[in-house]
Amino acid sequence: MSGAATPHAPASARASLPPTGSATAALQAPASASPGLPPPTTFDILPDLHKLLRRLLDTAPTPAPSQSAADGPLEIQHVATAATDIRLKIQGAQRAVMALPEIDRTCEDQEEEIEDLEARIARLKASLRELGRPAETAEDGDQRRTSIDCMDALDMALAQGA
Repeated sequence: MSGAATPHAPASARASLPPTGSATAALQAPASASPGLPPPTTFDILPDLHKLLRRLLDTAPTPAPSQSAADGPLEIQHVATAATDIRLKIQGAQRAVMALPEIDRTCEDQEEEIEDLEARIARLKASLRELGRPAETAEDGDQRRTSIDCMDALDMALAQGA
């Protein structure tokens, strides 16, 4: 509740002080999936295209009183003019795609990176498996486990804390 209090807001709803420090930055910068991606509305041309086609297919000779001239029937000679906004939106979407980082990467480059990442994942999984194995027993016949798993460590910590 960092906004200015309205005269009709109850006293409990009014903020006494605006947020400061990291809380302010967190409130001002909305979290997005990928900061470099354009907003989804950049690529949303279907509603505009639907509206244009509906106007073109509408056979009413004059716009109804509830319709504006922009929503009324469209004659074939005015289609190019009416489609300009859609054309501009498509060009903007093309520019947004071309501005994305690494857009010029080939499929071979991406497949090579995928193979490298899969190999890294396999190495990390092998390391994790090694961490989960108990250590080798001592040669003098000592059969105690020198490595404990996380559940045993949790049980021991709970027992010591009680």
